[in-house]
Amino acid sequence: MRDDKISRTQLMTLLWAGVMAPAAELLPALLLPSAGRGAWLAVVLTAPLVLAAGWLLGSLAGRDGLAKSVTGLLGRWPGGAVLLLYIVWGLFLLTLRLHLCARRLLASGERDGSLCFFLLAAAAVVLWIGRGKLTAFARAGQLFLTALLVTAGAVLLLSLFQAKPERLFPLWWPEAGPVVRAVLSAAGVMGWGLFLPFLMGDVRDQGENKNWHWLFWGLGGVLLLAAAQAVIVGYLGAELAARRDDPFFALAKSVGVEGAFQRVEGVVAALWTFADLTMGAVLVFALQAMAAELLPPKTLPWVPWGAVVLAAVGALALVSAGAAEEWNRRLVPAMNLALGLLLPALLWAAERLFRKEEKNGISCGKKTD
Repeated sequence: MRDDKISRTQLMTLLWAGVMAPAAELLPALLLPSAGRGAWLAVVLTAPLVLAAGWLLGSLAGRDGLAKSVTGLLGRWPGGAVLLLYIVWGLFLLTLRLHLCARRLLASGERDGSLCFFLLAAAAVVLWIGRGKLTAFARAGQLFLTALLVTAGAVLLLSLFQAKPERLFPLWWPEAGPVVRAVLSAAGVMGWGLFLPFLMGDVRDQGENKNWHWLFWGLGGVLLLAAAQAVIVGYLGAELAARRDDPFFALAKSVGVEGAFQRVEGVVAALWTFADLTMGAVLVFALQAMAAELLPPKTLPWVPWGAVVLAAVGALALVSAGAAEEWNRRLVPAMNLALGLLLPALLWAAERLFRKEEKNGISCGKKTD
């Protein structure tokens, strides 16, 4: 009998492969104007928040996944209301991801193109992945992350030789305030991964104690993103990088190996579609897991269709509204923190309270007997 469950490594692979898309878009844009040369330090300081959110969501999800845990803890109707909140937010993030993916593909080409064409093409691929098996998607996610890390590593390594340490140091005490305030924004960007715990029911090695594994992936991902911010600031400088809409992709415009390759920015931007597709498919699978707790089983095969169609229609509406970038910078980090850290903390506290009351009730019953 074939094992259709994924491993913890594959789950964490999907997490960081998907987060690399919003990280490239948002971390420089949010951190550089306020934190300046300390942008890289702000990312490092997000580690406690990222690890706390991961621990809270993982503890709540348990072996069955976050959707079943929420309905089991709060009951069908209150739990369903909480899941509905996550569903609405997941659909919004999917809408935004499709729109931003299409924008990047359009910007990466030198010829004129249609934003709607790229958007519908991305939606079709996400739907195709979402209608398949999670195991196949997890294997593809490992390849996606490998390609993204190799590409990002090459760009950052070639830029590192021209980076200037004096653009990163020294960091004086008056600069500490903006850096600390930027921590919440950075944590909100990484909050794009808050939907991975809904897939915990499909992870096979749940019974094993692998806290080291979670710490390795959590700290490793944060430190790699911090290193990327350090190279960006060291190469471009805080002021110039803050004026650029896409400072990470700007690095690719100036890297090259004489006689080997030149002007690879289009290739780098196009390869970042792997991160968009990974995050989009994660959202679709998470929406299916939540819908399984709220809808009849016969309707579940139509969930990917409904989710992607609604997101594609919403993404097309964003083309005319022109508010995607503003929402991505202002609304998304705040809501990700609320749903990825604050609400799970309340649910965790409620779970501890219910367990304590249940334990006290059992002990009282024994005394009565």
